[in-house]
Amino acid sequence: MVKKIFSILAWVVTGVALVVLFIAARDNYLNMPLKSINVNIDRVNDNGFVKESTVTADLGNICNAAKIGTVNMQAIQSQLKSNPWVQTSAAYVDLGGDLNVSIKEHHPVLRIFGSNGKSVYLTDDRIVLPPISSHTPYLLIASGNFRLDSLEMGHQLNDTLKADRNLIGAMAVMEAIGRNPFIKSCAGQIYCNRQNEFEIVVRDLDARVVIGDIGNLDDKLRRLEIFMKQKIGTNEIKNLNIINLKYKNQVVCTKR
Repeated sequence: MVKKIFSILAWVVTGVALVVLFIAARDNYLNMPLKSINVNIDRVNDNGFVKESTVTADLGNICNAAKIGTVNMQAIQSQLKSNPWVQTSAAYVDLGGDLNVSIKEHHPVLRIFGSNGKSVYLTDDRIVLPPISSHTPYLLIASGNFRLDSLEMGHQLNDTLKADRNLIGAMAVMEAIGRNPFIKSCAGQIYCNRQNEFEIVVRDLDARVVIGDIGNLDDKLRRLEIFMKQKIGTNEIKNLNIINLKYKNQVVCTKR
């Protein structure tokens, strides 16, 4: 009986000691100064709109001389979300005392220039985002009759919003160009005219290429591909003013 009591007491003392050690270790950890800030940015290219040095500096201002237990994670998340180019983010302090930040950056696929010179980017998930002077990626450009003044940054394009119809159309044209390797290799720009019809500027081709609306885009670009392969390098194509793809199963051309 006495042996059993001593055994129980030993387990209780061991448990209490472990709890005390855990509390002491926890207090010691929470009172440690934050050692460093490690930033990892997930994006398609090496360079982008979110700068690691800027993120580190901004978070350093929040965490300056902070102990691990006083690091304001809510303020850190708010700071990360303040950059419109941050798609998702996560932050945590590891056992070594380092603040680790993971950021996924939005992926731009098209730049839109409005008639007033203002520009925005559209991402692969159709988010409207502002340009940043420190980074200008090489992307297909769309210009012309786009209403950009009232656009809210971070807004996702919606078919029900009339102000966004031409932006949605430009995205559709860009995506169709991406599905046609030949046209993708020679398409220089997308243009939206005053009639809200789309045109493509083709490299080394002086003629206007009129697509019209966004119906049957793959078929229209396929017809353009066949026509160009047949006529490229000839005097005939050099004398054309307009190549019109609006009409079903036709390529209607106008000479200069």
